Amino acid sequence: MVDERAGRSERDIAVRRRVAETLNRQQGPLRPLPVLMLLGPRGSGKTAFTGHLRQWAQRVPLASIDAEPVGEHGGTPIDVLIETAFQLSAHHDGIPRLGFPALGSLLAAVGTAVDARSREQAVRDMAEALRAGRAREHSYQELQGIVDGVAQLAGLGLPGWSSVVVPLVQGGVRMRLGLRLRRRLAETSASGPGRGATADFLVGVNRLYHGYPAQRAEAERVLLDSFLADLRAAYASGRADRLRTTHCLALLDNADSSVGEAFLTLLLESRERSGRPDPLLVVATARRRPETLVRAETGSGHRPDYRESWPQSARFRPLPAGPLLVAGQLRDLSRREVEAQAAATLDTLPAGSVLPRTDNAVQWLGWIVYEITRGHPAGTAAVLDGLRRMPADLPWDARVHRCLAPLDGSVQPVPALSAGPGLLELLQRDCSAQLARLMPRAAAGVTLGRAETCESLWEGQEPVLREFVGYCADDLRTVPEPDEGLPALHRLTRFLLLRRLDGAPEEDGQEDGGPGSWKGAHGALRAAAVARGDRRAVAYHDLALDDLGSAVDYLRDRFDETGADEWCADLAWLQRAPYRWDGALPEAARDRYERLVGVAGGDPARRAITRLLAAGWITPHPRPDGAAQPYGDPLGDPYAELYPDIVEEFLTLRRPIGNEHDRHVLLRMAQRYERKPWW
Repeated sequence: MVDERAGRSERDIAVRRRVAETLNRQQGPLRPLPVLMLLGPRGSGKTAFTGHLRQWAQRVPLASIDAEPVGEHGGTPIDVLIETAFQLSAHHDGIPRLGFPALGSLLAAVGTAVDARSREQAVRDMAEALRAGRAREHSYQELQGIVDGVAQLAGLGLPGWSSVVVPLVQGGVRMRLGLRLRRRLAETSASGPGRGATADFLVGVNRLYHGYPAQRAEAERVLLDSFLADLRAAYASGRADRLRTTHCLALLDNADSSVGEAFLTLLLESRERSGRPDPLLVVATARRRPETLVRAETGSGHRPDYRESWPQSARFRPLPAGPLLVAGQLRDLSRREVEAQAAATLDTLPAGSVLPRTDNAVQWLGWIVYEITRGHPAGTAAVLDGLRRMPADLPWDARVHRCLAPLDGSVQPVPALSAGPGLLELLQRDCSAQLARLMPRAAAGVTLGRAETCESLWEGQEPVLREFVGYCADDLRTVPEPDEGLPALHRLTRFLLLRRLDGAPEEDGQEDGGPGSWKGAHGALRAAAVARGDRRAVAYHDLALDDLGSAVDYLRDRFDETGADEWCADLAWLQRAPYRWDGALPEAARDRYERLVGVAGGDPARRAITRLLAAGWITPHPRPDGAAQPYGDPLGDPYAELYPDIVEEFLTLRRPIGNEHDRHVLLRMAQRYERKPWW
């Protein structure tokens, strides 16, 4: 089933435009076509986009294969090759049908019996039938008889290919097979078996295919060569040059599976051996760098950052990764793209449903969903679907509080609908059960490196720590932390893991609850920050542990030590410390603010800092122009009700300052909070 959202975002349109540019063909000689590798973690929309391309490209020679289930069912790269050729040979109005006589004949040859004598006899019978037809055209019935005869002699029949071989050989084209077939086979790998009569060649391929692994690999190379030879021949005539205005398109999902990687390796090696262009455009998707891509990167001398394939949000420019590959990472959706999906969600609400109590419901919903998911495609879709299915009379602040709440009983009352557990399971599907169990404690750290180097988080867990190090190095599952540029968890992943950490029970006998609890994990990271003298990180974890006073003390000291630019950066960083839900959905923003602040103590500056830090810890923040945002949670104050308080405290802090520049910085900060964040 095709995802209705696929193909509609600016991202998908940009990638599709790139595919269309490469797929279109001008008359004349073939030009080299790359394998376009689309990378993205789970939930990035790879499979949905592949399904969209499959529907979009129905009028061109098209094959679409998911390599992962092929391997799970015991398939091989040759099964991918056969299915690709079979789908490409489908009839399309207005263009000649593709035929694969060389590939089909070789498949019939390698599909004969395992007994040496009967296998050889079957191949001789088929070769004799082909030779006898040099002066006349084979009919469909005669070809069917050839394959039926081979299957009967084989005893076991062709290995699942009997319904495919004849259409490949016939291809909808009545042709003289003898000389043309011999020419096609002559284009196969130079190290292939026998270059004498066709029968000798077929017998040789058969023996290789049923031989040792190295021999079978050579037979697979011959089969791939014959496939490309058939494709090149289909575009070689003058008539084909006029009528074939597009190249062929092969969609390979899960190309990082063992079978997908093996097929891509065969294809790229065949292209490199022949040095001749072919008309096949391959668009492959993978959730991790396939070995094929890693080797190409090694050959190119550097490892590209495929996030750079998006010079602009609506322009996709895949990066070269070796001579035969280009690759790009499917970016997350932009706020504008999420807003478009939010508009569609509101349009589908039942009549009489309550709407967000804002001046622009679409902008508000798009903003808050983007802030929760940071544009993660699967997360965005799941949150919007969950919000839409909630009771029509449920207020929207209550809806967003519930949309990603855990369903493990750690939050009461248990939400009736939540996309959280399903999304977390999806995001951690590639982790072992042991690592998935320990990932919540890693989410307490600002960056993954901070969690890795905090030894008390991993005591007795060294094997899992090694897997975690590999996770940290996977730039498809991590994002750069804006403040330090080091690997960090995606915002959606961290939010969900923190909710699980919040609900984790404290270990018996552990004074701090143990490293698997909220108190223990943040306490361990705080202790590590103390040991390295990082006062700001200490204050960050103090705040996460509900010690507002200690965090305020740090900011009060810094207020006298540094300029306003640096102080505001520290404030913004601390205000994004995670906070606990304390076994319930988030309370009203104003109630939580009053409870945290109480009667603020100290001098006027400290009292203003207390109120400013508390309000900013609860409420979301406006986005700095052109700057990426660190982790944040907009659910504490979904309507930004505390913005007036923040403005007032910034203005209070600037009054006694004599430095003109610092006064101006604080004024500009106050002005940022005069507009709602979704405007």
